[in-house]
Amino acid sequence: MNAAAGLLLLVLLGQQPRTYYWRDAAGQTHITNTPPPADAEILDPPPPPSVETGRPGARVVPIRQSDSRGGREPVVLNPAQQQAWSTLDAHLAKARSEGDRRTLEAVTDSLIHDCLWGNGLWAMPALPVLSLLLMGLMGWWLALGLRTDLRIPLVGGFLVLGLAFGHLLVGTFLYHPQSVRLRQNLELLELHMGTGRTLRPEHRTLLQQRYLALEQAAEPTKAPWRFPEEVQTLREVMKRVMVEP
Repeated sequence: MNAAAGLLLLVLLGQQPRTYYWRDAAGQTHITNTPPPADAEILDPPPPPSVETGRPGARVVPIRQSDSRGGREPVVLNPAQQQAWSTLDAHLAKARSEGDRRTLEAVTDSLIHDCLWGNGLWAMPALPVLSLLLMGLMGWWLALGLRTDLRIPLVGGFLVLGLAFGHLLVGTFLYHPQSVRLRQNLELLELHMGTGRTLRPEHRTLLQQRYLALEQAAEPTKAPWRFPEEVQTLREVMKRVMVEP
């Protein structure tokens, strides 16, 4: 039951609405789940590790595994990506000079959200549900020709297999890509925080510990709810480092 609850939680997480960060004409900053008015100043600058080529003004998207051979090699930014990161660095420097903490946190939230759910990852939480349903139907179909006292154990066994297989699918096609994207893009963000200097050693060490914990939580042997917990911890740590680097 705990495993089923954990897998259901993944589906709910995958359906999170987008968060908008904007400033109205009076200078007030707002965080909403609905699009801002047409005259609002958007405070959700696109998280710019990568830009789709051939489309001027296209929204930038986070670095993916394919950009660095599955995350095994350092990311080499092309000129467009370098320009995007430089633009973000200047934007954050301006926010720091104005004491705009909301913008600093909004950039962190936006980048993490796009790393988690961009490029089709939003659909991956449906995999464990589909696995459970398919294995349950297969068990029910096989049990039709058996005695009544054998049907429940057979269907139950197939449901357990569905849960196990679903967890494996989540780890392979959701958790692992998410952990790689988060580490790659947040390490780039560490270098473009608008401070003009490197992170303090204690902050760098703290983030490396959180990246490692995230990678470990993505392993198939870990409980399915461990990874979302580590993501939330990393989010809080990254915000703290962003505001006080």
